Amino acid sequence: MNTYIHTKLGIPEDKVEDLRESYFHTYGTSLRGLQIHYGIDADEYLEYVHDICISDFIQTDETLQHILAKLPGNKVVFTNASRAHAQRVLDALGVETFFSQIIDVIDMAPYCKPQPDAFQAAMDLVNDPDPAHYLLLDDSLRNVQTAREHGMAAILVSPNAITLDHQPHAYSIHGIMEVLPDYFKESNG
Repeated sequence: MNTYIHTKLGIPEDKVEDLRESYFHTYGTSLRGLQIHYGIDADEYLEYVHDICISDFIQTDETLQHILAKLPGNKVVFTNASRAHAQRVLDALGVETFFSQIIDVIDMAPYCKPQPDAFQAAMDLVNDPDPAHYLLLDDSLRNVQTAREHGMAAILVSPNAITLDHQPHAYSIHGIMEVLPDYFKESNG
């Protein structure tokens, strides 16, 4: 991202990180800020920033495959990345068959997580308007908070999981099954 912003827009290297962070906090993604302030092409940006060798970072995850096989219901990827990048990640993990749909940052434009309109756009694309039918697993506390405010169930999944509201959280996706039983007891009881 930093290289794209520096080379494409001519932003000095020592200013890029602050600009990117500012856009991320203001608009939900650096991409949205760059679109608003510089009119960048989203497809070009996403292709550039996602041009990495996924296998250098992600390998097949048999534990995740077993977890997803146990979880009931329709599974959808809801991401501020591109569909192509999300598909490459799913393929690398070996979990692509568990997901029926990918909703990417282009699908929800001009919004993105954590904006409430992005969550509404995602529900519209899934074709289920009832937020009570959703459980969001996300590594961003802002996204989890918005989902909950929107009426969805949500669990923070992060090694740095800090919740101020004593809601269930998992330190990794591999620990999600330990959190889900407690979560469903609390929400149904």
